[in-house]
Amino acid sequence: MTDPAPTFAPVSSQLADNSSYVRKHGTSLLAVADYSTPMPTSFFDATTGNPIVLPTGFMNLGYVSTKGFTLKKDMKSDDTTMLQDLDPVRSDLSSSTRTLAAEFGESSAWVKSLTAGIPVSAWPAQNSAKWSIDEQGTKEYPYLRLLLLSQDGVSDQAVYRVEAAYRAKITDVADRTMNRSDPEVEAVTFTCYKDPLLLGKSYHEESAPAVHA
Repeated sequence: MTDPAPTFAPVSSQLADNSSYVRKHGTSLLAVADYSTPMPTSFFDATTGNPIVLPTGFMNLGYVSTKGFTLKKDMKSDDTTMLQDLDPVRSDLSSSTRTLAAEFGESSAWVKSLTAGIPVSAWPAQNSAKWSIDEQGTKEYPYLRLLLLSQDGVSDQAVYRVEAAYRAKITDVADRTMNRSDPEVEAVTFTCYKDPLLLGKSYHEESAPAVHA
C-alpha cells in the first residue's frame, strides 16, 4: 500500500485554534482538610455544571497573592550512554514530584495554624479568632487533603475547574517579609503523594460537565 499523494494549502487555512479554550483563573480558592477527612467522590453537579460546595472539614484559606497557584510536576530522567555514542542511547524516568505553591495573603487564624503545622481539627472554629503560635523546633507537617476550585468568566459563561490533592503536606515555607510597601504573605509549597487509601491516586484535575464553545 502506497501513501496517498500529499496535498498543500496555506497554514492559515489549516488552523484549528479556539480562543474559548484559553483559560485564566482570576477567581479561585484553596481549601485544606485533615487527611482523615473523606474526599468527595464527585466534584460537579451533572445538571448545572456548578462545582461542589466545600465539604465539612475543608477550610477556605482566603486571599492568595496575584501570583495565584503554581502547580509543578518536576520529572527527572537518567541517561544511559555507550562507548560508541556521545548521545544517550536511552533515558529512563527516575523520579516525578508534583507540588502546589501559593502565597496566602491573610494573616488569619487558619493560615497561621496551617503554617505552624497544626492539624486542621485543632484550628479555631472561626478564621477571625485570635491566634498565638509558639514554635518549638523543627517537626514534620501533617498530611492534608487539598481542594482547589477555580472559575473563569461570569454568569452563564463561567467555566469551572476542580483540582484535588488526595494526600499532601507542606514541604517548604518561604521567607515572610514585613515592610511598608508589600503585603505580608505566607508562601507555602505542598508536595503531593499517592494515597494508599484511594488506590494510589495522588492528584486529580477535572473540568465542569459543560465546557462552553
